[in-house]
Formats: sequence, C-alpha cells, structure tokens
Amino acid sequence: MVGLRSPGRRAAVFFVGAVMACACSKEAASSGIASAAQDGGLDTPAGVGESGDGRADSGTAPAGGGGAAGADAGTRDTAAQVDGAGNRDTGASVDAAGNRDTTASVDAAANEADAGAQESDARGGAAGTIVPLYTYPDDPSWTAIVAARKAHPSVRVVAIVNPDNGPGASKDGAFTTGIAKLHAGDVQAIGYVATGYASHSLASMQAAIDEWKTFYPQIEGIFFDEQSDQAADVPYYRTLSRYAKAQGLAYTVGNPGADTPEAFVGVLDTMLIYESKGLPALSKLGGWHSKYAVSNFGVIPYGTPFDAAFVQQARQYVGYIYLQNDDLPNPWDTLPPYFGDLLAALE
Repeated sequence: MVGLRSPGRRAAVFFVGAVMACACSKEAASSGIASAAQDGGLDTPAGVGESGDGRADSGTAPAGGGGAAGADAGTRDTAAQVDGAGNRDTGASVDAAGNRDTTASVDAAANEADAGAQESDARGGAAGTIVPLYTYPDDPSWTAIVAARKAHPSVRVVAIVNPDNGPGASKDGAFTTGIAKLHAGDVQAIGYVATGYASHSLASMQAAIDEWKTFYPQIEGIFFDEQSDQAADVPYYRTLSRYAKAQGLAYTVGNPGADTPEAFVGVLDTMLIYESKGLPALSKLGGWHSKYAVSNFGVIPYGTPFDAAFVQQARQYVGYIYLQNDDLPNPWDTLPPYFGDLLAALE
C-alpha cells in the first residue's frame, strides 16, 4: 500500500484497495510518496443488488451514468431499505447504540442464501467501467472522461470522486462544478468513503454519507473503500449501503481489492474483486462468481498496457473493467491514454 501526500491546504490521504491515492484538493492532485507500498492488494468491497440475491434481471448494466445505478446489480429489493415513512431499515446489524452486531445473522440472509442459483442471462453485452478519478476538477482527465463517454454512449462510466479522503470538511466549489459537468456528460459520479475495514463507527460513516449528500447533491452513489473481507462484517456494510440508498444515493460500490467471501454478494451493488499491478488471471474471475450477474463484479488493475483481448474475455465474468497504465506510487492521478480504446472494447 502506498501513501501519497500532496502539498497544499489539504494533505489528507485516502485509500483505494491496494493503493493509497492522494487527496484531491487542488494542491493535492499530484505528488509524492509518504510511505512504501505493498503490491498485493486489499480486499475490495463486494457489491451486488441490494435485494441480496445478486441475480441479473436484465443481464447487463444500463448504459450511461444517470441515476439508475443500483438496478444493474441484480434484482434489488428496494422496499426493504426504507419503510413507508422513509425511515431507514438497518435490520439486525446494529444495536440501539449504533454498535455493530457481527454475530447475528442478518434479515436478508434468506435471500442471499439462494443467490447462487442463477447465472446471468446475458454475458458479453455492453459493459461498464468504474474510474478512480482522483484528480482535481481542473485536471484534463475530467474533460477527457466526459468526451470518451459521449463517444461511446452504450458504455456505463462511473467516476469515483474524492475531494479530501471523503467529502471534506466543507463544500469545494470546483468539485460542485466538476460533478455537475460529469452529470451533464452522463458520467455517474459517486463519492469516496474509507471504512477502515469496518473499524470506523457506523455513525461516522453515516455522517460522511450525509456530508456527500449535503455538499454535492448531484452525487449518485457511494464508494466504500477499505472494505473488510470478513463475513462477520457483512451486517456493517449492509447497514451502510441501505443508509446511502435511503438518502437517494442509489449506487453503492465496495472495494476490498481482492476476492471476498460469497456472503458479501447481495450487500452492495458492485464489488471490485481485483486491484493490483498487472492483469488478473481469468481463472480468478470465474469460479463461484459465475453464478451471479456480471454487474456484481469489477476489476481495476494498474501498471498494464491496454489489452483488448483481456477485456473481451474478462467481460464474461465481470461487468466493470478499468485498466490503467499508470503505476505506483499513485496509479489513479491520471486517465490512461487508451481510455477511449477501453470504452470501445466494452461496447
């Protein structure tokens, strides 16, 4: 894991799977290392449709950004997220004091238990990409991602934005403008939250979600980084995902950066199951994952040239593919020069 720190008014750090990328205040959008990294990877958050069954109703993700994010992850049971009055249903995952219950089974367990019965109906349709857009909004990458999306309108493009290891202490006008431009360009922006492998309190994580919604109302979802890979933490992430959705942040993505227990399927909409240098072996993308809709899974390898053959093969197993030629110490502070080719391969 690499710690990056940039000069300027905000020198916070934030994590993305195996890589800790720099906080994106303007002065923090480029620069040096705070610590050495391990090249192997965190576990990435597992994600699927909030219904918990992870099975595809349409077999492919919807094209474009827009707010329909959650629907592509399988058949979500949105009715279970909030009651008729719009109150949050946190199930049995927390007690009255907001403490995590890591021992009790969760209310959606029955749905998740039979989630493995059905394979995605359609594999190989238009896929999508989830981009760690860890640059300041005046960086050319923000314009380039919109231009590429317009050139390839059938490919869903999701951009993770991160002002300051999360939403920051206050609204940044540059991000307000930048997110609005992403939205207008049909790029779906989701906000970064680091969960500390379920070590951060639910209350603090919910507060961060609230801040995203307050500061940047055009955000369409939440990216939960530093996701635990322990099955006992499933209730923690279910509670956060439901909370985000109850605030109108419809698309939730988790990032363990590596494989997770199957129990995470049905907790979040999409999980990034690989974040390391070089391309993953296709054998690691198949296995038990093939029982579920491809939209439940994504990969974000870095330090790799563009490989169209890999993209075509990998999309049989994962619905979101992002390749990055940039490398450590911070692979996420640029958009790869082949980004347009990547979207073409995902069509």
